[in-house]
Amino acid sequence: MKRFVKYLVLFALPLLALLVAGEWLVRQYPNSYRYKAEWMDAHADSVQTLVMGASHIYYAVIPDLLGADVFNLSNVSQLYEYDWFLLNRYSARLGRLRNLVLVVDDSAPFEDKMENLPEDWHRCIYYRLYMGYNKHSLLSKYGFEMSRLSSFKLKLEPALQYALTGEADLDCDSLGFCCTFDTPEVFDTTVMNIRSVKVIERHRCKDWSRVENNRDYLFRIADWCQRRGVRLVLVTTPMWQGFYSKINQQQLDTMYSLADQCVARYGAIYKDYMRDPRFQGTDFHDGDHLSRQGAEKFTRILKEEVGGF
Repeated sequence: MKRFVKYLVLFALPLLALLVAGEWLVRQYPNSYRYKAEWMDAHADSVQTLVMGASHIYYAVIPDLLGADVFNLSNVSQLYEYDWFLLNRYSARLGRLRNLVLVVDDSAPFEDKMENLPEDWHRCIYYRLYMGYNKHSLLSKYGFEMSRLSSFKLKLEPALQYALTGEADLDCDSLGFCCTFDTPEVFDTTVMNIRSVKVIERHRCKDWSRVENNRDYLFRIADWCQRRGVRLVLVTTPMWQGFYSKINQQQLDTMYSLADQCVARYGAIYKDYMRDPRFQGTDFHDGDHLSRQGAEKFTRILKEEVGGF
C-alpha cells in the first residue's frame, strides 16, 4: 500500500507542476479585464465619461471619437451587478466624472446571476482574478482559470507564445473599445436570421423574478449618479430589424419601463436607437452587435445628439 501511495505521489507531482505552470502562464496573458482594471488604477482620476455595460456597448462606443477623457469599462455579458461593483471600486477616485453612459438592452434586466449562466459563469473567474471582485473565495472554482478547461486549453498556446515573445492580441483598444468586430463585406440575411433566433432564445426571460435583482443594481447606479451630480445617459444600441422584431414584447416593455423609471426618479437621459433606420447592412457584425463601421457611426451620432462629452 505504501509503495502504491509513493508511486501515486511521484506520478501526481509532475502533473500538478504542469497544472500550476499552466495556470500561471494563462494568468500572465493580457486580457480585457486585467487591462481595464490596470488602466483604471492608473487613470481613474482623469476620467470624465465612463461607458459601462455588456457587449452591446462594448462594441458600440469608441471613446476617442466620443470626447476627451472617455474610457469604455464594459465587457462581454457584464451585468448591472458588475457595473455596480466597478463603480464602487473606483468611486473615491472618480471626482472628475461628469457622464456615465450605460447600456439598457433586451437581456441585462432579465439575466440570472452570472454563476448560473451555462455560457458565462466562467466570467466570474475574470472579475475575481483580474478586477478584484472578491464575491468568491480564491480557493473556489472562481479562483482558477483552469476551472473552465475548454477555454483554459485554448489559452495555453498563446500564453506560452506571449511568455516567449511578449506579443499578444488584446480584445480591446487602449481606451477599452472592443476592436475585434471588423466591418463585413456583405450582410448575409439568412445567416443573421439563424443566429438571431438562437441568441434571442438564449436571452429569453424564463424567470421574471430575476428582473427585481437586476433592477435593484440599475437603480443603485442611477442613485449614485444623482447623488454625485453625474449625468446618467442610458442607451439602447441599434439592432438589425430581423433581430428586434423577434424579441419578446413583454421583455421590451419591461426594458422600456426600467429606463423610464430611471428618467423619472433619477433624472437620467434615455436614448433609444434600437430601431434607428440609419443603421443597415454592414453597420452590423451580427443581429445585435455593431461592426466597426457601425460603431463609428453610432459614436458620432451619440456625440452629436446627446452632447456634453
